[in-house]
Amino acid sequence: MATVQKEFEAGAALLELYAGFPYVKKVGYSIGEMEGRILIRVIMDDNDDDESFANFLKLIGVSRKFEDMLPADMRDEYEVVPLVTDPYEGALRHFRTMTVVIDR
Repeated sequence: MATVQKEFEAGAALLELYAGFPYVKKVGYSIGEMEGRILIRVIMDDNDDDESFANFLKLIGVSRKFEDMLPADMRDEYEVVPLVTDPYEGALRHFRTMTVVIDR
């Protein structure tokens, strides 16, 4: 984990990527929770049912940009797995075990 942080500041990258989405309330990531995967958890609070699915897809797409930002050796070692959900209590529970959490 320390090696990953030396090479690449994932928290700063996530903050930059999700900054333009006002409906994103919380972003976190963990490395090693699942072997060979970086989990990105995003909580979105979007009250517009008509746009909600489109916004969900946009956030999934942002995770692909995150994967492109990884150093080459990390891209070979890790798969980025995005989890996007509404702010219900069960989803929030997982943020207690995240490596980094950005709360907005």
